[in-house]
Amino acid sequence: MGCGKRLMILDMDGVVLDSEPLHKEAREIMMERYGVMGMEDLLATVVGKSMRDFWAAVKERMLPGIDPDAMEREHYLLVARLVGERPGLESRGLREFLRWAKDRGMRIALASSSLRVMVDEVLRCLDLTEVFDITVAGDEVVHKKPEADIYKKALQLAGCHPHEAVAVEDSATGIEAAHRAGVFCFGYRNITSGWQDLSRADGMIEHLKDIMEKSEVWEV
Repeated sequence: MGCGKRLMILDMDGVVLDSEPLHKEAREIMMERYGVMGMEDLLATVVGKSMRDFWAAVKERMLPGIDPDAMEREHYLLVARLVGERPGLESRGLREFLRWAKDRGMRIALASSSLRVMVDEVLRCLDLTEVFDITVAGDEVVHKKPEADIYKKALQLAGCHPHEAVAVEDSATGIEAAHRAGVFCFGYRNITSGWQDLSRADGMIEHLKDIMEKSEVWEV
């Protein structure tokens, strides 16, 4: 392979697939279902954040009787259903990029704050279950992004040191999680993820194929 990187770690929402519009739709459906109004301040910064934290804030402000954990699961089940109903959601060039990484001897990991039920359903719908060597979901760690738990578990399962991995994230939260784990991270400017401050990324890409073309940046 000619480089020190053995593991490619991808976020799911906004990197593997353009799912943020579906998350927005799911939030709108649930907010109407439960009579939630306002919350514009939280909605403006929700991309890349924990849906449990969002519903915990709703509980504190408006609906003291709800269970944030149950609401989070309901949200992800709804998004998973929408993924199954909407073809063509995978990111441009994803399969070409994954083949390229595999051809270079890299293992492929998924590091997502989404629940396992959604991770499995998304990979099944995209026919990518067998492509990913390692998957870590948000309900399998103590702390979600921006904490490093998800990345640390992916590294542990892969038997890799942080300097042997490279990550791709589309949000400031994800980039922070990768950095806290000591992993080099590309910021992926996905227009469907809304405006995100990706300034702390180690490199910027507009398309997954950009990683292939910028290999000299991270193959160290």
